[in-house]
Amino acid sequence: MSSLLAERGPIHVHVGATIVVEGEPPPFRRFLRHVDSRLHLVPRFRQRITETPLKLTNPSWEDDPRFDLAWHVRRVALPSPGGESELRELVGRVMSEPLDFTRPLWQLYMIEGLSGGRHAYISKTHHALVDGVAAVDVGTLMLDASPEGTKIPPPDAEWDPDEPSGEMLFVRAAGERISAPLRAAAKAARGAVTMPRGTASNVRRTAEGFAGLAAGGPSAPATPINVPIGRDRRVAFVRTKLERLRRAREGEATVNDVILAVAASALRRFFVERGDRLPKRVVALVPVSIRRPGEELELGNRLSTILVPLPMEETDPAVRLEQISGVTARLKRSEQVGAASLIIQATGWAPPTINRLLSAAMARPLLWNLVVSNVPGPQQPFYLLGHRVLEIYPFVPLSPQNHALSVGVISYDGDVFFGLTGDRDVVADLDELAKAFRAALGEQAPSRSGGGRRAAVSA
Repeated sequence: MSSLLAERGPIHVHVGATIVVEGEPPPFRRFLRHVDSRLHLVPRFRQRITETPLKLTNPSWEDDPRFDLAWHVRRVALPSPGGESELRELVGRVMSEPLDFTRPLWQLYMIEGLSGGRHAYISKTHHALVDGVAAVDVGTLMLDASPEGTKIPPPDAEWDPDEPSGEMLFVRAAGERISAPLRAAAKAARGAVTMPRGTASNVRRTAEGFAGLAAGGPSAPATPINVPIGRDRRVAFVRTKLERLRRAREGEATVNDVILAVAASALRRFFVERGDRLPKRVVALVPVSIRRPGEELELGNRLSTILVPLPMEETDPAVRLEQISGVTARLKRSEQVGAASLIIQATGWAPPTINRLLSAAMARPLLWNLVVSNVPGPQQPFYLLGHRVLEIYPFVPLSPQNHALSVGVISYDGDVFFGLTGDRDVVADLDELAKAFRAALGEQAPSRSGGGRRAAVSA
């Protein structure tokens, strides 16, 4: 529930994506029926956050008795000429509006009027409902692996919302106060084989573990993207080929390392072009999935994080990649991932006061400068009502305060899509950052194997 606590003032913690699809949009009523036919596969999409009486426990997910599909699934047309600029302006406006906490925390927009014989969709889901990794899996519930579609068995019975009374909520909350510590202890015992000794059974140790993580991580410098932000957002899109990123790897470097190196180069170019003082490094918060096999479709936050310093002064692409690769390899072997994962596990059952403590600790400014989130997606084409999905640009929220920029990345069907999110005023020149990303993707690095230079990673 820490994501709920982060939702305050200009900070709204919803994730999402812009999905571009070939062909003209289907009739809206047909799309509504399509979404409705699959909602039973994700029951929480009909549930809302409900405070428990006297706030004995964290808020709970309860069925929304006034659930209205047409309120969540909407239809919008782009103004002429319906190009990428108009689409990005609409996405920024949609993502600037916080979700309504009296309803289930998601929205889906069908976008008409996109040029080039295409249409689009905007998905918007609160981070408390689904994290970036699960969003790929849940999103594919609306998609199909073939143009003919997928036969989805209907629910056994028509949906009938459970609407507990205030008295019943109080009884449930009181029971949760008793049973939660017992369940946590049992979970710790079951996980003793895979988790470090003496962890996961004590919330205080978890909080101390995060304090150590924060103190032991790299210090994040003050930068022009780490200033107070407002509620409005703007977005930018960048696209490249997955194979080109793979060819750019050196030694033990991963594709994610290449993406981080590209982000470092782009930020360096951006700061220099702006005339800003160039910091020695910026610190990226990089999510790492801690999902186990069989948990792919479970909702909720199942991520850990690492804090990766990105070198700003290095101009050689190969040296930059080598530095980042060495750091990420070391961090993944360290206790940082385990300590951060304990924070996330604990916030699922810790008392609300501990959740507020952890949320406040996470909100401390300048533990990191920006988020760079890379999600591996499906490498085969998907379809929505027979129309092939062409592009997917992720949206990563700006949180906490003083973080005016985030970078979301997803690979799909042989391509890699960068979704840049910026505060509308602080990063009014977000299009210039997109140009810097394209330039960084086009850099050539000296080959370590000799014989000239390797192929460019071009956009």
